Amino acid sequence: MATKKNTAITHGDKEYNYYRITRTVGHEWKNGKKVPIKKQFTGTSKGNAEQKYKAFLEKQAAKALEEETKIHAARMKTFGEYAEEYTYEVLPSLDYAKGTKRQYEQKYRTHISKSFLMSIPISNITARTIQDYYNHSTLSSSVISGIHKWMSAFYKWLTLNGYAGNILSAVIVPKKKSKPNDIIVWEPEEVEAIFKATKDFTYQLMIYLMYYAGLRISECLGLKYTDVSEMVCINRQYYRGDICPPKHESYRKIPAHPEILEKMKIHKQRQHIDSEYIFISNTGRLLDYHNVRSSFERFYNKNNLPHKKLHAYRATFCTELCRAGVPLEVASKLMGHKSIEVTARHYALVKQDVKIDAINRLPSYS
Repeated sequence: MATKKNTAITHGDKEYNYYRITRTVGHEWKNGKKVPIKKQFTGTSKGNAEQKYKAFLEKQAAKALEEETKIHAARMKTFGEYAEEYTYEVLPSLDYAKGTKRQYEQKYRTHISKSFLMSIPISNITARTIQDYYNHSTLSSSVISGIHKWMSAFYKWLTLNGYAGNILSAVIVPKKKSKPNDIIVWEPEEVEAIFKATKDFTYQLMIYLMYYAGLRISECLGLKYTDVSEMVCINRQYYRGDICPPKHESYRKIPAHPEILEKMKIHKQRQHIDSEYIFISNTGRLLDYHNVRSSFERFYNKNNLPHKKLHAYRATFCTELCRAGVPLEVASKLMGHKSIEVTARHYALVKQDVKIDAINRLPSYS
């Protein structure tokens, strides 16, 4: 007896007869309605077509089981296992700036890799877990903010690869209130002693730029001679071995104090290597921050001066603007602060008698 056929399929120049069946292999949503997904199977007979349909179902079941096994295995892997893979295998190949990659690796190595998060299965990490990690941390707000940037990049990778959902939308980075005395500044008598001692100091000009223009040390290190005339123009910074935009993209121009221009002349006369950059080593290379800091430590020891962070010069500049009654918005612009709230902290350092004197100098119209 001839095998029953119900369809013809052409291959090349020849036509072959087959038996075709249509079966529902799943469902999908279209226009708000659940509709069946149809698939056709062909064979040399109806029985042969049915066998192919069953083989398809078995293959789909095997794929589903394999996928479920992978998902289960993925959920059993810990936060730490994924974090190690991301930081040391994935991150180096991503399209981030070198400085960003270094910061992410440093935040992970210094803080995250030592946290309780590392041993928890990734499927058990929730928004509350991350929030508790932030809330109970004794780290500063800026450090937690840096950790959160790593977390955001990490969870983006986890989500793209189906290892976990992005839970960070429900997490809030806590803003810890800073005390006024967290800001370290130089007192007037200390500034006077420093300036008297800088005559033969290699980085005399750097001190004047930080004190009279509020420059960050990284901005000083990236400064070119063409950036200083009537204005000190901040167009770049030299940070961790890279020339990059200023912090927070804070491009700005600060009027050049006469002392800066005077010390610029002296500095240029002393510099024997031709360079477009103001601060260079004896070999003509840009300066390393740690070497500069060591030079300042020796300078303080030699002149019996207190040891304070280099940032203290910039903080003093801001505080002096506040004491002089410069409007908060103007001071913030000159400093290149990310927000006006950062600048406002310096106003808390202004002594009460200075505030009273400022009020008493207001004109009277009575």
